[in-house]
Amino acid sequence: MAIVDRIILTVYTVALLVLSALAVLIGLGWDKPAGAIRAALVTLNGRLTIGALGLIFLVSSARLLILAFRGRQPGQSVVHETDLGDVRISLDAIENLIQRVARQIKGVRDVRPQVALGADGLHAAMRVWVSPDVNIPDLARDLQEEVGRSVQGVVGVALAGLDIRVENITTETRRGRVD
Repeated sequence: MAIVDRIILTVYTVALLVLSALAVLIGLGWDKPAGAIRAALVTLNGRLTIGALGLIFLVSSARLLILAFRGRQPGQSVVHETDLGDVRISLDAIENLIQRVARQIKGVRDVRPQVALGADGLHAAMRVWVSPDVNIPDLARDLQEEVGRSVQGVVGVALAGLDIRVENITTETRRGRVD
């Protein structure tokens, strides 16, 4: 989610919180807000203001709803052209490779990779949980080198960037959900 979308979500949520609190207070008998709304509806500027706020909420709602269901476009993949045809490697497959390689590095307890195709190439980001007995800068360097080398060797494409975010320093190993 882009920073602009996060800002929209934050403002939208705070505005809904305030409106919900006002609705509860009006329901409990506080009539000042209801009177202010009635007074605003009488004037042209008041109606335009309420209409503009409604339009802003409508556009924000549509934007957030689209973001909620969009996710990654299906079929995004890295393409290699050969004499016999195209070879497509899905971004999910690359994420699985990164996860497998990163978990083999000493000190990594869990990793959650995300891969995206940018204009300048393949970008990866990893959220990692690490052991308390490792040097994090050294571990991050090792992760970047090993993951970069493995992606280049297996997929045939060099990573344009690999960002690492250490989420937690923990002694327990995270396990995937069992469905």
